[in-house]
Formats: sequence, structure tokens, C-alpha cells
Amino acid sequence: MKNLRNIFAITLVTLFSLTSVFASSTDNEDNEITKLRNSVENASANDWTVYADAAERCIELRTNLSEAYVWLDTALEIAPNARNYELKGDYLALNGANNMAMEAYRQSILLGMNDSDYDIPAVQKKLLKLYNK
Repeated sequence: MKNLRNIFAITLVTLFSLTSVFASSTDNEDNEITKLRNSVENASANDWTVYADAAERCIELRTNLSEAYVWLDTALEIAPNARNYELKGDYLALNGANNMAMEAYRQSILLGMNDSDYDIPAVQKKLLKLYNK
């Protein structure tokens, strides 16, 4: 009986600890999304990097994806460049639209050929990973 009480007490403490960890994690994500929204709202009309950075962070967190798509679309309208197409590929791959993601990665590679600093091999790896699915 004493062992059963100890197990019950340990289980309760563990549950409360995990609940607080998950709650603070969610609060941090909510705060970060709020900051991203503020940065996008305060961005100049042609500052595509703010939109792309905000979308990229949402993709990394796997949260706020519908708004991330709008931000990504805006970044692409302003600057249809290699980075933005790569982010579009990341977004589409995350959402299971593999054929569309592969096309976005192809566009990224083509546009990246004009930019000596762009990491084409990294995009090629993403493309090959989708081909092998």
C-alpha cells in the first residue's frame, strides 16, 4: 500500500511538471508568433526578407502555417528569388504536397545559379529526398 502511494505521488508530480513545461513552451511559441506578426505589420511594402523570415520561422516551428503561407506568398510576389522558392518548397513538403514542393525546389535551383552565395547542394538534397519518397 505504501509503494502504491509513492507511485501515485511520483506520477502526480511528474504530470504537473510536464504540464508546466508544455504550457511554457506554448506560451513562448505564442509570444514568438506575436513578434513575427508585429514585424510583418511594421515591414515596408517591399521588404521581402521580413515576410520570408517570418514564414521560415513558422515552418521551423510547424505552427501558424496558414499565416506563414500568406507571408511566403507576399515574399514571392515582392522578390521571386531562390530563397523564397526554397521556403515555398519547404512549406509544401511539410504539408505533403510533394510534387509542388519539387517544382518549387527546381525553381529555387534555377534562380540560385545566378547567386554564387546560394547553397544549391542543400536544395538538391531536399529535392532528392522528395524523389525518394
